[in-house]
Amino acid sequence: MSAERYLYRGVNAELYAETRGQLEPKASGRMFKRPVYYGEKVFYGDGITYGESEANAVIMHQRNSSAYPTAGVSTTPILENAKSYATHHGKYPRGYVYKIDTELLEAAGVKAYPVGDYAVQPVIAGDREVILVAESCGALPQKIIVEVIEIAT
Repeated sequence: MSAERYLYRGVNAELYAETRGQLEPKASGRMFKRPVYYGEKVFYGDGITYGESEANAVIMHQRNSSAYPTAGVSTTPILENAKSYATHHGKYPRGYVYKIDTELLEAAGVKAYPVGDYAVQPVIAGDREVILVAESCGALPQKIIVEVIEIAT
C-alpha cells in the first residue's frame, strides 16, 4: 500500500450531488477484474497479461476509466491534484475533495491498488494514483472518509 497516510479524491459539485456524497465507482457491482484478449489496445511491456485479472483492471482503469470502467475509485496522495480534479482544472466553480485515511481501509474491507505497482508506465505518473475497491465492489464505505473539503475557484 501507499506509504502516505491520506489519499484524496476530487469530484465536481454535480457528481457530488448526483451520488449524494458517496464515492461510487463507474462499474459499481462488477468484480474488479478485466479480461484482455488479442486485438485490444494493449502495449508490449505495459504490464497487461492475457486473460482476466485484477492487474489488467488496474492498468486499463488508470489508462482511461471512462472507456474501461471498473469497480475501482481513483485517488491520489497529492491534495493539490485532487483539488484540480474537483474543479476539472478550473472548468467548474465548485467541487469537493474527499480525504481518505489509509489506516482505515483494511478494517473497512477496502483494497488499495497502487497503479505504479502494476502499470510499467502510468498514464499520469505524477498523480501516484491508488485505485480503491470496496469488498462489495460498490460505493466505498463512508467510514474511511475523514473529511470532505469544499473547493471554490
